Order: sequence, then structure tokens, then C-alpha cells
Amino acid sequence: MRNTRSKGQTLLVANPTARTGKAKATIEEAMKGLNALGLRPEFFATLPEGRTVLELATRLERDDIRQVVYLGGDGTFAETAKGLILARERQGIDVALGMLPMGTANDQGRSFGLHAGVHALRTNLDVIAEGNEQWLDAGRIEAIDEAGETIREDLWFDNCGFGLSARILAQRNRDRQAVAKVPLLKRVYRDKLVYAGASFSSLFKSLVSRSRFSCEVVVDGTTKEFTGLTDLIINGTMLYGGEWIFSENSRPDDGKFELIPFTSHADWVRATVRSHKHNPITQDDRNALGMSGRENPQGTEFKIRLFSPADSKAVPAQIDGEEFPATDHYRVENLFHHLRIIVPEDAHWV
Repeated sequence: MRNTRSKGQTLLVANPTARTGKAKATIEEAMKGLNALGLRPEFFATLPEGRTVLELATRLERDDIRQVVYLGGDGTFAETAKGLILARERQGIDVALGMLPMGTANDQGRSFGLHAGVHALRTNLDVIAEGNEQWLDAGRIEAIDEAGETIREDLWFDNCGFGLSARILAQRNRDRQAVAKVPLLKRVYRDKLVYAGASFSSLFKSLVSRSRFSCEVVVDGTTKEFTGLTDLIINGTMLYGGEWIFSENSRPDDGKFELIPFTSHADWVRATVRSHKHNPITQDDRNALGMSGRENPQGTEFKIRLFSPADSKAVPAQIDGEEFPATDHYRVENLFHHLRIIVPEDAHWV
């Protein structure tokens, strides 16, 4: 770790319209807190239609910002991180990213000891003031068509996945759009409730339809084959979904990602019990129950080919909780030490 102490302002990136406008009060509180700590805050509002990344990079290229802090969920984290990386690639501007997480899963924050929400704001502000840094690996993913042409390329910082988890996210987004049209309903059916509804709906559909798939994954030159999958996940942070640790030796800055296949709905249930971060069941207990641990392949580069039933649509895909183009071929690469983040001095998952 190193300290971020240097001259300049602190840029706070957030969406004032988030949480049906309730984020505005939290932003004001964060600005006051940053100012009280002598961090000279300036506010930068996120922009619609993906314009945040470019505009943030342009703002950083004025070279008067000592550090950037995001306030919000996984989407705000990703946009802010991409803006920092773009500014570095274009002009060599390299600043660290502080975290004021407000999201549901909060994998990035929890992997380093940061709780989410307004109640954790003061503690997280103190972490930013202390300025201890750690590296975070980033992921680059390419969606490739049948002709071998790249359909889309993007960065991710938490995980990317194919199958059931991506289908749930797509259903959640459709539900969220539908609910937003009903003023009374959108006040109560939101956040975790929307996600839970999408999960139950997608799980039921997957049980009665042909949604399983097979794949071939080349991990650093070694071919792995899987059949009858419901899900395939490539994980970068210690935690998945804020609650599960699938690979206890995983590190966010080791230059490797973990490949995690799920072969059935029962496999998800076993993983929920076996891999929960506060699991009270011992290894001996798991062995007796037939839930012994499994080794998840680790690697730097993953070449993925997906095979779905002939009468089925392409397997859905997601990165950091957002939908990604569905195709049959992907390439995923670990970008070693690609982002500097500000973390507690004794960084450990919570």
C-alpha cells in the first residue's frame, strides 16, 4: 500500500437522481464530510447514455484532482473507474479511486472491509482521508461473432457471467422498467425486492425450459470442457454477490481470475451453503454431507465458446451486473494492477 497524499481537489462522482432522488441528501452529506476533512471536494454528476466515462476523463485531464471518490452502486463504480483509466491512457493522469458504496452487493467495498450505505458514510470518509492504496486487477472482455469480429469490448471490475445469473439481471432490468411506469408501485417494488422477483421468475423458467448449455474454455492454454451448465462465472474480487467466497485463495491483485461453473440448480444450493462467507459448517461437516470443496481453475486469459441447444437463444451474458451482448465466443483477459483504489489500512473482507 501507499498513501495518496498530494495537492489538489477531491472529485466526488455520484448520481443525484438515484434512489428516486434520495441520493441528493447523501451527496450533500458526503461533500460536507470531505470538506471537513480538508479534502477540498468538487462534485461531478454522472451523465446518461454512457457519457460519464468520456466527460470524467476530460475533467481529470485538467490535472488538478488529487483523488476521485465514487458514491453509489456497482454501475457508478464501473463508470468512474473507466473514466480514470481513460484519462491515464490518453494523458498519463493517474489518480486513485476512493469508495463510498451505496449498492446492494458491494463486492468491491466488502472485499476490502468497507460496508455500504449511509450509516457507513463517516467511517468510509475516514478511510479516504487516511489515503491507503491497493491495486485492483481489471478485466477486459470481448464479445466475438461467428466471423471472428469483435462485437463489443469493455472493462469489468467485479465479475462477468453467462447463463442464469445474466438471465436474472436481464429480467430485473425489464421489471425495473415496467415498475418505473407505475408511480405507487415503484416506491415499494425496488432494489432487492425487484432482484428477488426476477430471481424467482428466472429460476422457474429455467426449471421448465431447456436453458442449460455447454462450453469449452481455454484457460491460459489449457482446455476445460463443461456440460449441462446453468451458469459460468469469472470472478475477480474475493466476494460474489456480497455474500459468497467461491475461492478462498482468490486475491483482487494477483493477476488471475477464477472460473466458477455451476452444473445444476442443486449446485447453486450447495454453493450457497458451502461458500457463504459466514458459513458455520466446518470442512468435516461438508465432507460428511458430500459438500467438499472444489478447485476452481485460475488464469490470466480465458477463451470461451458457448454451446446452447439448437432451438434456444444465445446464452445471456453480464458484466458487473449489467447486460452484455449475447454471442457464442468471448475472450476475457486479466489486466494486472490496472486501478489504484483507496482501502482501509487493514484491508479484509466483511
